[in-house]
Amino acid sequence: MGLKPDVIVVGGGIWGASTALHVVRSSPGIRVVVVDRAPALAAETTGQAAGQIGQLRANPLMLRAVGYTLELLGSFRERTGHDPGFVRSGSIHLALTADRMTALRAMADRVRPMGVAVEELDGERARRLVPLLEPSALAGAVFLPGDAYVDAPQCARAYAAAAADGGAEFRFGTEVTGIRITGGRAVGIDTADGPLDAGSVVVTGGPWTGLLLAPLGFAVPVVPIRLQQMRTKPDPNLPAHHPVVRIPDASCYLRPERGGYLYGYIDPHPLAVDVAGGGRTIRTADIAVDEPLMAEARRRLAAVFPTLADFGVDQYRQGMVTCTPDANYALGPVPGVERLYLASGCSAMGIAGSAAVGSWLAECVIQGRPPAEIAGLDPARFGPQAADRGWLVERAREVYASYYSLSSRGATYGCATTPSST
Repeated sequence: MGLKPDVIVVGGGIWGASTALHVVRSSPGIRVVVVDRAPALAAETTGQAAGQIGQLRANPLMLRAVGYTLELLGSFRERTGHDPGFVRSGSIHLALTADRMTALRAMADRVRPMGVAVEELDGERARRLVPLLEPSALAGAVFLPGDAYVDAPQCARAYAAAAADGGAEFRFGTEVTGIRITGGRAVGIDTADGPLDAGSVVVTGGPWTGLLLAPLGFAVPVVPIRLQQMRTKPDPNLPAHHPVVRIPDASCYLRPERGGYLYGYIDPHPLAVDVAGGGRTIRTADIAVDEPLMAEARRRLAAVFPTLADFGVDQYRQGMVTCTPDANYALGPVPGVERLYLASGCSAMGIAGSAAVGSWLAECVIQGRPPAEIAGLDPARFGPQAADRGWLVERAREVYASYYSLSSRGATYGCATTPSST
């Protein structure tokens, strides 16, 4: 299968592409091969992501991660020649209750000292940014002009193209059947096409990361949760400046896409997906449309966007979100195996943190250890409890359901204030 690579990345989504890019940028000359069973880049969960990059975060680590993604992508096309589909739209967070507005003000006060611009808006100013909005429904709003969104598959392709410019290789349609371990050290992978040796292995396999690492005796503390979204037919009056909109009191979000409105709903009774269920591996395409769930999303949005339903359905979109018990990434070395690293558990922050994830994993493989700042993301932080599937599923479902909750164990938009054990 050609020259032996220095680094194998298993998983051709946005995190795998970002990892390849950061490795070749950090250490030119390192041979990186990204391997995926899918026929093309970003063909699974990345292709279903909403791509929102927002800075209203309680966790300083995640705020820095999002800031780095914004910084990298803001000049990516000019610096690399590859367009990530980056739109600096800003984001508006709508409060439907006084309690929510109090919480938004507190969140704004936390991020302003870290250099994040936040403006408080009344209903009429909000409507100037979002014309479909019914301002009488609001208790207030905050606007972050520096926020953005991307077309997630396009962003992954841009990362990959820039990585390929630096010498990285991408192999699709290649089924990985196992991680090869010799003397307690990762030395490569087994594939349906034969073995491939390497000095380090990184697994960014999304919902399927646990399947790859289970034979090694390590329970990845991640549960895939079903994702449902919908895009409307185009609105001929949709303004070019339309921001990302979050309506946490309705557990919904909305942004422009292909001339219409893409919106999603945080299911209060989320469905955990067993990707190995039924004796076969579940893929993203196997997730069924739940039209009643999206009808509930439309109902919840109706108070704020009463004419949204007039545009009709252009596309239903389904996928999976990987969640950990504390809503923080699982990222770092696999315990007991040298030179083997993983990243999973995006917890609905996969695109927003994609640049930082690639940078952290690159440091892992180049330095042989994770950066100190991500010690709290250690995949082994839950100890033996991570092997309790019932506990893991219960906590992951709770994390997802309470993403926008005002009372979710100190969480703010899904991510705990400080990464820690539960």
